[in-house]
Amino acid sequence: MINQFHINLELQHIYLEVYAERFHYLRRFLESYYCYQHNLVTKQGKMDWEGIFRHAQRSKAASHISNRKLLVREMTLPLPALIGMLKMLVRDDEASIENIQQLLDAYLSYVVITREEHQALKKAGLLERMPSTYYQENSADFHLASSRFSAVDITF
Repeated sequence: MINQFHINLELQHIYLEVYAERFHYLRRFLESYYCYQHNLVTKQGKMDWEGIFRHAQRSKAASHISNRKLLVREMTLPLPALIGMLKMLVRDDEASIENIQQLLDAYLSYVVITREEHQALKKAGLLERMPSTYYQENSADFHLASSRFSAVDITF
């Protein structure tokens, strides 16, 4: 019950930021929403972003590592791609709390990868963007969230 309150509160924050086109604060609100949505909370009922490391899907390389300092949590779709989807809702005058929640429930997820894999994404220029094939309708990667990871041979 209390989680549902926090989920709704975070959705309202996200809605206000999206509607005002203030996208620079979204990462924090999205992470909070995700934590409450997946019951990743502390004993005090606060969001527990460290819980993402226990909950999120791990790459094959990360699945054998227990030292948290050697791992990185990464949004499956990079934040700018998710923001692009939210901007389309604003552009099309469809930025309601319900539509935002549907979009987040469909596209907001995290994975855990190694620091080396994170560096590979960075080197390939895929930390903050999807590969071009993600947007090409005739590509096998069309709207495939894992395409940026497979582009640098990260497997799950």
